[in-house]
Order: sequence, then C-alpha cells, then structure tokens
Amino acid sequence: MDGARIAFRVSGSGPPLLAPECNYTWDPGFERLMARRFTLIVASPRDYGRSSRAAGPAQPDLWATDLLAVARHLGHPRFLCFGYSFTGACGPWLALRLAEHASVAAVASGGFPLLGDYGITSRDVDGQLARLENDPGTWAAMESRFDPRAGAAFYRRLSLLPPDALVDDAPCPLYCFWGDRDHDAVGMVLPGSELAAGLSARGVPWRQYEGYDHEELNGRLEVAWPDTEAWLLDRAADHGLG
Repeated sequence: MDGARIAFRVSGSGPPLLAPECNYTWDPGFERLMARRFTLIVASPRDYGRSSRAAGPAQPDLWATDLLAVARHLGHPRFLCFGYSFTGACGPWLALRLAEHASVAAVASGGFPLLGDYGITSRDVDGQLARLENDPGTWAAMESRFDPRAGAAFYRRLSLLPPDALVDDAPCPLYCFWGDRDHDAVGMVLPGSELAAGLSARGVPWRQYEGYDHEELNGRLEVAWPDTEAWLLDRAADHGLG
C-alpha cells in the first residue's frame, strides 16, 4: 500500500467484523467480548495508532483503501463493521466509500448522530483542534495515539456530504445506538428523540441506553453489545458470512 505501514490484529472466529481503531484504543475486555462470536479485525488506517503517519496533508480517502486492503489480505472480501464515536462515523462513511466494492455488509454505529448536518460536528472538532494547537503538552500526548489534524480532516470530508446522507445513501443495513444523556456528540447535532424518529421513519433499527452520556457509554460498551451482537449476527447470516 504505497509503502504505508498499516497496523492490525486479529482474534476470535466467526463472521469477519472490522472494528477500526483510530483516536481510541479498544478496551481489551471488550475486544474479547467482540471476538467471542466473530473474527475480530482491529485495524488502524494511516495517521492512527501504530500505522504510518502521512508525510503531507491527511487524505481520508486513503484510509478506506487501507482498511479494505487489510480485510482482503486476511481473506475477507466482505465484512461487518462496528464503531463508536469517531469510528461510529467512520463505519457508515467506509460503507459509502467502498460501495462499488460491496465490501461492507452491515454497520453498527454507536455514539454518533448519523442524521443531521455533519458540518456541526466538523466545526466543533476544528475548534478543538485550534485549542490543542495552543496546548503543546496535550498535543504531544494525543499525537502518540493519532494525528489530531487527521481527525479534523476526516470530519471536514464528512461535512461535504448532504445532511442525512450517511443513512439515506447507505449501501448496506445500519444499526445505531447512543446514550440518552449524550449531549456532546449526539445532542450537539440534534435531540436524541429526533434522531430516533428519523431513523425509525427510514426503517433503521436503533437503541438508546438510559443513564449514559457519551463517555460513560464509551466506557461501558458491554452494556450495548448484546443487542448489537445479535443484530450483527443476523446480518452475517443474511449475507452468508461464516
């Protein structure tokens, strides 16, 4: 892949499930839970984790190529995808980017408003980036995990999509979940009730977990996993992914 080093790890057995690892590292216990009934592929595209950093400006479209290359290298031309927050946005975007390959069979997305104006999130992330650039200590700590400029570039690319496009143009089935107190990622864009109503109107299954804000649910993803796992297994069966 043009000399880029793409880090990945694989565990478990069953239908292939890609869980991109970008700005956060998956909790080892939650990884074991995901790998219980899936072949879990945790991969970091360039600019994230232990993968190569781009020499120039971030190119988000290459990240889709990176993740597809990892899945194909492992013998999985089609796979399921799971993500939360940043990677909750990455999964549906990846499905759109790879639509011509029909590689993504289904996406479970948590902690991100799949409906609404994606520019709202992008502008918020740009503001966070500006503050980080004036805080060398925090920047250095974060840069060891991922390039913050790459994260902002991803959301800017997402903001070019029409509102609601991650759902309305999705080339595969979607499932969405979030915490009812998630005012940071979801509520910043639209109320949870509006997200729920919009998804229901489009026939997209969803689940809202009571008593959790954005970071609390991120730290307790095992709460959301049984429903998510069941949905993903059904989609795997639909597509003959074993």
